[in-house]
Amino acid sequence: MELIKVINSVYQKLSSLQSVKISEIKYEDPISEEYLFNIETKLSFRFPETLRQFYLNQSSSLLFYWEKHNDTKFPLGEECKYGGINLISPFQILELYIDMKEMVDDGRTRLNDDFDEGWEALVDDWSFWIPIIIFRNGDAFCIDKRNETIVCLEHDVMDGGPNVHGILLALNFDDLIKKWSNIGFVEIFDWTNGVNEEGIDVKSIIYNRLFHLIINS
Repeated sequence: MELIKVINSVYQKLSSLQSVKISEIKYEDPISEEYLFNIETKLSFRFPETLRQFYLNQSSSLLFYWEKHNDTKFPLGEECKYGGINLISPFQILELYIDMKEMVDDGRTRLNDDFDEGWEALVDDWSFWIPIIIFRNGDAFCIDKRNETIVCLEHDVMDGGPNVHGILLALNFDDLIKKWSNIGFVEIFDWTNGVNEEGIDVKSIIYNRLFHLIINS
């Protein structure tokens, strides 16, 4: 899979839809093998090969957003109102991961004093999760270092307890891109409504209109 081609194809399809308002796609310069290796060493994690080749040969990050036009009702489905992809750079990933580890340390201290379901979820998982795609609300798609599955990080899980925390989105990174690209990199409010036991369910009724527009355009 050549990641840049998949993303550009979806971008062009979304751009052709009259019901969609879309931002310009943003790229950054690729990074060196040495730089990437240093980041991976600090993370104790090797990025999936598709993602590595993207960073090394195409771009260190990628960003675009889309949303439905205000004057259209629900042309893509009632829950499919906006989306896009913010694939962050290895440096940003490392910064976020360091912050997450600090939160884990803080959580362990808190749990020594008093049990809290949200903090327990954070402590159990965040030190194993590598954030690769972030959303404007602070949530993220992460690679779980323990099995390379893609899971949802709920940024405020410590405040209200688990909601979409840890939901399986894909079996691996390539599986995420294959599924998510078929529904236009849509972002929905509650991912529990659009997944099955193997992650994002592109056949879910909530994606029906968007899926057929992307596939057939």
